[in-house]
Amino acid sequence: MKLLNQRKEKRFKLGLFFTNIETDYNKAAASTWIRIMQIIEHYKALGVDVSVNNYFKHYDAAIIYRKSKRKYYWMLRFAKIISKRVYFDTCINLFDLNEEINEVRLKYAHKIAKHADGLICASNQITRLAQPHCQSVFTFEDPVNLSYFKYTKKDINFDNPVFGWSGVSEKGYFLNRYAEEINNRIILITDKNISTLKFQYRFIKWDYNNFPKDLLNCDIALLPRVYDDKYNSGHSSFKALVFAVTGIPIIASKVPSYVDLAKYYDGIVFLEDNSDSIRECIDVLRLRTLNTSRLKDYYSCQNQAKALIGYLKSNLSKSDKFPEIID
Repeated sequence: MKLLNQRKEKRFKLGLFFTNIETDYNKAAASTWIRIMQIIEHYKALGVDVSVNNYFKHYDAAIIYRKSKRKYYWMLRFAKIISKRVYFDTCINLFDLNEEINEVRLKYAHKIAKHADGLICASNQITRLAQPHCQSVFTFEDPVNLSYFKYTKKDINFDNPVFGWSGVSEKGYFLNRYAEEINNRIILITDKNISTLKFQYRFIKWDYNNFPKDLLNCDIALLPRVYDDKYNSGHSSFKALVFAVTGIPIIASKVPSYVDLAKYYDGIVFLEDNSDSIRECIDVLRLRTLNTSRLKDYYSCQNQAKALIGYLKSNLSKSDKFPEIID
């Protein structure tokens, strides 16, 4: 009888607000489908009542995505009216001038941080850079959908490997440093051919439906990049993660998020630790297990969704009420 008299627990209500609502993953911004669209079903699987761009409901928590611009600041301020808690999600460092943040965006970054109940960041490095500016900061890794990345690479050819790289074409120039070693030995899965490269390569146009299978053409991922500033050091692990979850060994630069990934996958080695030598890195990789189980457990959409919802719920109190106005 006591149980029958208890009030039924209300579902946690989550509002997601973003302006790029393209549903075709080939046209949507990568960060949109990675950090928002592909994970909605996993929030729902946790019993969360999820709404997208609905300004006519009350929410326990709302998340605003993702630029530090006037429009998104006012989206956040309005969301404060209809939500008990409001968060801002970012996949870059907002608090230093860089290629994405000018003086105006820096001003709005600080205004957003002041009024948000927390910042949600795509890497631990972005979290560290954001912590001095906001009362609460949480790392929500770019998650990997295990139903989508369902293939595993077999029989790695370490003796005569085909290297692989994937990303936005403008970033491919980092590979020029290794032009002689990778000439006619690398596949680039990207949006378009790259005219500035000093080596021959096989081009595969990036397509969401084919991407997991296209990765299987590669034996070893080669992911060098510059990360010696507060913008580039904050990159998420996703570029490496897609190879790792496929069981493909990785040679990479020591981007902080890649170092974090190495805690869960022994199939990544760093150029800085091996005399900047691809050959030395391959010799180390031969001895690795390439086991993906811990990696999949941690970076899966299921686990990352559970962690984020846990964070959002932990910040609520029983006395929370919906505010009447914004001052």
